[in-house]
Amino acid sequence: MITQKIISNILKPLVVSGIYKDEAVALKDIIADYMHRRIEAYVSVIKMMESKYGEDFNTVSKKIRKNATIEVEDDWMEWKAAIVMSRSWHQALKKLLNNAT
Repeated sequence: MITQKIISNILKPLVVSGIYKDEAVALKDIIADYMHRRIEAYVSVIKMMESKYGEDFNTVSKKIRKNATIEVEDDWMEWKAAIVMSRSWHQALKKLLNNAT
């Protein structure tokens, strides 16, 4: 399979240099690192919003019902998306770490 050969060629230098014991471990570690970075990016948005509004998402959601400005609604949507995506990436990372060999 050509895709497998390409991936193998990319990972081989990491194994040959002794950084990883094999290509599977290298690929798992690289993907896990990427997932951690995505989670950190979303957590950063969540923390920024909590700092901006001085409260958590649920509290702010209740307060702005039916009287939010466009700016607050935009923040709310970005905040909600960050929460959803952070959870999704966490779940994917957990599955990777539990299932990959």
